[in-house]
Amino acid sequence: MYSVSHDFEKFEKYSLPLTSNPFPMPNDGTVVSVDKEGNPVSYFGDDVWDFNAFFNLTNEKKSNYQINFNPREHNPKLLTELKQRIYFLIWGAKGSLLHMDGNTFRKFSQCQLIARRSNSALRIYKGTSVDSFSLLSNELVFSQLLHEQKKHSESTVSRKLTALSTLTQLNKHFPEQRHFSLGIPEGKSLNQIAKQYSTAGEGHYPTVIPVIYEQLMGRLIEDVTAAHKKLKDLADVEAYAKKYGISERQACDEFWAIEGACFMTLSAFTGMRISELTQIDSTSYKEVDLDGIKLCTLRSWTRKLEKLPREDAWACGPICKKALEVLTALNDDYRSDKGSIHCSPRFRFDGNSGSGENINSQLSDMVLNTSNLGSCFTDYSKQLDITYDPDEMDEVYGLLNPVVPARYNPIKEREDGTLYWHFSTHSLRRTFAHFVVGNGLVSLAALKHQFKHISLSMTAIYASHAEVLTLLGIENPGSVKKAVEEAEMESHKTYLRDMIDHPEEQSGGFMKTFEGDPRAMTEEQFEGLAKETKGANKSTGYGRCFAGFKCKMEHLFEPSSCVGRDCENLNINQEEAQRWQERHGRIAGRLQQMKDMGFYNQNTLSRELTDIRAAEKVMRDHNIEFVRFELGAL
Repeated sequence: MYSVSHDFEKFEKYSLPLTSNPFPMPNDGTVVSVDKEGNPVSYFGDDVWDFNAFFNLTNEKKSNYQINFNPREHNPKLLTELKQRIYFLIWGAKGSLLHMDGNTFRKFSQCQLIARRSNSALRIYKGTSVDSFSLLSNELVFSQLLHEQKKHSESTVSRKLTALSTLTQLNKHFPEQRHFSLGIPEGKSLNQIAKQYSTAGEGHYPTVIPVIYEQLMGRLIEDVTAAHKKLKDLADVEAYAKKYGISERQACDEFWAIEGACFMTLSAFTGMRISELTQIDSTSYKEVDLDGIKLCTLRSWTRKLEKLPREDAWACGPICKKALEVLTALNDDYRSDKGSIHCSPRFRFDGNSGSGENINSQLSDMVLNTSNLGSCFTDYSKQLDITYDPDEMDEVYGLLNPVVPARYNPIKEREDGTLYWHFSTHSLRRTFAHFVVGNGLVSLAALKHQFKHISLSMTAIYASHAEVLTLLGIENPGSVKKAVEEAEMESHKTYLRDMIDHPEEQSGGFMKTFEGDPRAMTEEQFEGLAKETKGANKSTGYGRCFAGFKCKMEHLFEPSSCVGRDCENLNINQEEAQRWQERHGRIAGRLQQMKDMGFYNQNTLSRELTDIRAAEKVMRDHNIEFVRFELGAL
């Protein structure tokens, strides 16, 4: 959401004049919003203040830039003071418009949220004599508001209290007798009060469980790659329909699904918010060269509290390049703004009420913003139709998602009673943070810090071995790259030789790709195999991936997930299987100790339980005896 306007001087002439009165107040005729030319749009006395013309520069929903005060729901005098405080919250005083302490600009989206949440909280005082914010300092008066919140979640209560608390920062614009604080009992914090006066914990958007996440990432790569192979055919939906023998309506539906696949890929492989996706364009993909090492990045522009837009660089997978190229080409012959990935051509169809299969005329382009991008994600999520199996998945889901509000439940029922996983943008972001990074967002500036939160095997989603050296701070990685590669090739050949000579001691899907007896391979064939897979293999000590860039999971090599699905690129030899056996005992012992002490973390449990089940599969495949670990009741 574009939140900050840098043309605030256009409002300067409407700001409250400096007079002998040290506390000037807006009245019903005071201008509160203007258009791009500086003409009045809304006045203080209006029930709805509209800031779209001044702040909404990226075609967001109009309601995001409106403040509705709902006067029929309030004590009139209390509402007037609320409007006064919101006025100062947005504009500030003359000479410091759109300004807070220091050099930080106000963020309109936060002002709008504070106004909405405060408005909702204060409705409890309608029909009472509570007509001034100063009365909220009284513990008895404030307790009325708190008891009203008992029907809400902890998160909702916390947000409303935080909004009201923020309004205390506007006391400087009012005489001392009108100053207020919240009447919170002594020794209590806002969070403690929110917890006390709520019906339940706040919960969270669901984190996608590993087995579902793996399928999602694979499907995204498959769908984007398939669309990219048709790149030359994507500029004209009507020509596309004719070439592939489908109706024009079906072609439009395919193009909408392709948009969903591409934008979801950009989100899934970077962890971007949906609002940040609206700021990228066809030129956002960049490859950075660090001492001869290629690093893939996606650039976006953030407008938060800065005076000027800030360019952010996000590490990403190469699939993002294809996704952007597809979005740039998609229906470009029909776009009003050529090459704009956020202009999505729309059409009217023939037949009764437009129910036909052929295009009748073109409508105005749909500009993809946070709202309709969300719809795009939802529709594509339904098309993915990834099955959720309760018997297989409930255990991990419960550990990873202890509290998920019903409205965010990702498990949906089909008509036949089976279940599928519904993906949302918030869920994707949370999952990226959990599985790919471990904590926080991924930007180039944060990569080195973030690596210490995750296993190095996960760094393969961004980097080759040499890139890891760079990002971990080893100086001049280019000079040691050759020596590293030579050592890796020698180790690689030793590993391959063991595979070829002892196929009965291997598990995973890679050996299944060989036709006949691999021991009959000639030396020339062996050298060819070594050369073909050079640089493509990755190892964590618990298995080796021979996919390189060809893997369905692209750069991502997470041994537990690969084991669980018998990945066609994975190989585990006898030595690695024994490490899985040791790992099983080590993790099982640790979990049992945590369980006995009653001290455990749900995220840790879910990850380690996945590792335990993978270890048990490896041991079965290698005929190693073991006792299945049972988590039992927690």
